[in-house]
Amino acid sequence: MDTKRLRERINALFAHPFTDVTVAALIILSVVFTVFETSCEEGSAEQFRYFVIETVITGVFVIELSLRWYAAKSTRLFFSEYWVDVLSVIPLVRPLRILRILRIARLVRVGVIFTRRGRRMAQMIHEGLIENLMVFGVLLGFLLLGAVGMLVAEKGNPGFESFHDSSWWSLFTLMAGEPVGANPSTHAGRVITAMVMIGGFTLFAMFTGVISAIMVTRLRNHWEARDMELHELRNHTIICGWNRSAVVIIQEIQSDPRSANTPIVLVAELEEPPPFTSWGCRTELLYFVRGDYTSTAVLQKAGLEHAAATVLLADKSLPRTDQDRDARTLLAALTIEKLRPGIFTCAELLRRENIEHLSMAKVEEIVIGDEYMGHLIAHSSRTRGVIKIVDELLTASRGNQFYKMPVPPELEGKTFFEALIEIKKTRNSILMAVESSGDDGAKVLKTNPESDVVLLPGDALVLIAEADPETTKAPRRA
Repeated sequence: MDTKRLRERINALFAHPFTDVTVAALIILSVVFTVFETSCEEGSAEQFRYFVIETVITGVFVIELSLRWYAAKSTRLFFSEYWVDVLSVIPLVRPLRILRILRIARLVRVGVIFTRRGRRMAQMIHEGLIENLMVFGVLLGFLLLGAVGMLVAEKGNPGFESFHDSSWWSLFTLMAGEPVGANPSTHAGRVITAMVMIGGFTLFAMFTGVISAIMVTRLRNHWEARDMELHELRNHTIICGWNRSAVVIIQEIQSDPRSANTPIVLVAELEEPPPFTSWGCRTELLYFVRGDYTSTAVLQKAGLEHAAATVLLADKSLPRTDQDRDARTLLAALTIEKLRPGIFTCAELLRRENIEHLSMAKVEEIVIGDEYMGHLIAHSSRTRGVIKIVDELLTASRGNQFYKMPVPPELEGKTFFEALIEIKKTRNSILMAVESSGDDGAKVLKTNPESDVVLLPGDALVLIAEADPETTKAPRRA
């Protein structure tokens, strides 16, 4: 297995919800056993037992962080996100045991994990509840930081003889904003006291409501881990640009069982993310990146490196001429092809004369929306009732739609007519077209070919069916 594929598999493992839950549970256990160990009598058998358990858990974290570092795109990115976690495993070295209090800071990561997964598993929960729980977790972290930290740093100080005493000291200091009941006598104790006091100031500000609003907004924009998740996305769809079609595209992607769980990243120059919730979209699978989608940095932030497909819309987020919009679509297509050669791209144009330029940019599918709409209206005026059929075929949420599948082995070598009958019998589907390779290797799609056209290995079939013909079970035979 090559290095690139191994890293992709490691990233996929860490992106799995079960991995997140496991890591969060181990962090909580690590904090609990750290508290237990520091509250035990020095040198006792009970303390040694907790130390062994804590060491095993820390060893698991060492392996986890080593794998994350190996699979990370850059060492700088890894340390910018996991520097606290790295410091928290250093206390394996006995002289640095004082640093074990840093494990309590990992509770912030637990809050990030629960925030991210909470939005996916509990979408109906009140919008601000998870952010407030996150704030509560941070304050709990300050409380434990003071309790455990002072117990470790102030051994021998009469005011910190037990975990019970240090916990009450931490709570009172957090509430009062100054040391209450006992004063630290060591440099480490004074640093911890300052940190707890800072936490107390934050708590007071929350109660006044001023800083609370700022924190909740910041949590909604950053701590909800949407930005953190972008570099973990795999096989997602990137929609570049904004117009009214974007909502329909997202709804259709999420309505189709084949793509219902596909993450979608919208890149647009909008001041605020669109209100997808009011339109019935699954917001837990939607990500918004504000910026110019012709920019390399913005596309990389949207995870283009690991995306499965891109959609380029005629952007109407800012006032521009049709020619300017098409020019931006072309520029974005060239940039995408340069950054990720071979990725599937579907682009919307406003003017047909620009098709040739997009074709040279290797865009696979080009849609001219206004022109197609005119053709459809004109056709419906000649063939009345056709709109209902087209509406059904182009809507994933109801009725029949188009599917594309490779020629099944049992149909290889058969004629189009024989395949037409066989597919209707066995898959309850209608064969519409055949895609084959031309003399130059390019794909050629022919609708309703001659009856005697032979299906070859490597060809693809375009069908009309109610469900995916490749997964249709219990085929009906004559």
